[in-house]
Amino acid sequence: MYAPPSPSDLLRRLATLPTVLWGAFVTCGLAASLLVPGSAHADPLSLTTTARLLAGVDPGKDDPAVVQITASEAWQQHRKAARAGARQLKARLDHINQWQARYLPASTRGGSLLYPFSGPDFINAYALFPDVDTYVFFSLEPPGEVPQLDQMQPQQLAALFGDLRAALNDLVALNFFITPNMKENLQTEALQGTVPVLLAMMGLLDLHVDSVEHMEPWPDRIPSSATNASKVSSAHPEVLEQGVRITFTNPRTSRKQVLLYLSLDVSDRELRYYPQFLPWLRTFSHPSVLLKSASYLLHGDHFRKLRKQILEDASVIVQDDTGIPYKTVKDSGFEISLFGQYERPVKLFEGRFQSDLEEAYEKAGNTEPVPFPFGYNWRKEGKSGLLLAQRASASQ
Repeated sequence: MYAPPSPSDLLRRLATLPTVLWGAFVTCGLAASLLVPGSAHADPLSLTTTARLLAGVDPGKDDPAVVQITASEAWQQHRKAARAGARQLKARLDHINQWQARYLPASTRGGSLLYPFSGPDFINAYALFPDVDTYVFFSLEPPGEVPQLDQMQPQQLAALFGDLRAALNDLVALNFFITPNMKENLQTEALQGTVPVLLAMMGLLDLHVDSVEHMEPWPDRIPSSATNASKVSSAHPEVLEQGVRITFTNPRTSRKQVLLYLSLDVSDRELRYYPQFLPWLRTFSHPSVLLKSASYLLHGDHFRKLRKQILEDASVIVQDDTGIPYKTVKDSGFEISLFGQYERPVKLFEGRFQSDLEEAYEKAGNTEPVPFPFGYNWRKEGKSGLLLAQRASASQ
């Protein structure tokens, strides 16, 4: 979930929601259709080994450096916690995978997925869109670095694993991240940025992590602050642009895929500092788009440029009611399928109620339920709503 220009006010109440250990994240029998058989890894503490250790999954290595970590009390506790709620997540991922296989069009296989306001939510993106070539994430949270586990003291490992579980609590309990919690949990002394969380999710799914590289998508850019400082109120953007490129392989299919993660503020006001961003997004031709637990940012006036581009370029949009307003999507020529049911927004966002969406659900009658939590009405089992929008050509 991505923060609006004033995130502390917008999400203060959500930050009080209960959380649970991220133990649901790991199980040996997790989602057979998503997980892949174990594969040989190159070197001790390779990226893949690191990802599995972060996930609480034994990498199956007898190298002394790995054995020292897996034998530590910190990792043993991490592994135990990671197994605690395995059945909950297994059921969720199974249901997501079955839903996407049944309802998403062939156009979502291959190509690109854009996930605005994503945070480090790789697991939902991969469960819903397991076959795209390139995942493009962008949100406020900085990417950080790959943790060097073999260089850490026992107390450092304990702090890292503990902070990692805290960072994942909300996703496991609610199936979305809470922005103020992310701001706190991803900037601790032990845990910095989204990369460790992304790697943990890849380790969970037994993906082979080939490389993690810092990325600058437009290296020749001259910041507008250097050329147009007199016309802007600040000489620098509020969020310093940073990027990372993670290349990974599904060992079951030998298919290579790429995750591009950018940290920047994509509000209209801040995009003046990144004039190349929207043209860069257009290079991902006719992408699928995922909008989930997005704080209704695209309902307002602060993200008009991004909203316009999504509506012009997307071939498929999967979203809850916090994405683009129903009427706006409909008026843009998409064919819309409704799933689940429409619940009034939670109290924090009650002003974003959509009467036309409620009427659309009433006219649709008994829609197919959404068999997994999706959106802010996670407390009410079976109450999630999901909108699938397709261009006519994408639905063929």
